[in-house]
Amino acid sequence: MGGRGSFLDVNTNNFMFKEGGQTFVTRQTIAGVKIIEKIDGRSVGVPQFSHSANSVYAVIQNGVLKHITFYDENHNQVRSIDLLHKHNKMIPHVHINLEHNGPAYPPTQKDIELINRIKKEGKFK
Repeated sequence: MGGRGSFLDVNTNNFMFKEGGQTFVTRQTIAGVKIIEKIDGRSVGVPQFSHSANSVYAVIQNGVLKHITFYDENHNQVRSIDLLHKHNKMIPHVHINLEHNGPAYPPTQKDIELINRIKKEGKFK
């Protein structure tokens, strides 16, 4: 798993990791969501692209659920739920595509249920 420029060339479907890019390890799977953590444990952003098409990843950092991201058939991020900071006075909040500086939306009831299930089953904060 990589993101934010970690792949050599997503436009030609070359999902080999680029030297020095962010790399993640899968810790477990909950409700079909892969729980991933950055290998070096440092601060991590939402992966821009997924190594697998039509996937959902939950990013943890230091035992805390930080993001849940949804990807389409072309490996592109289409939705992201941010759980650790406010946007438009909302926490958690949802971003569409990669528009993290644009509008944010409240999570749906389905989002809240997924967040709670991942936190409970994964024992994350």
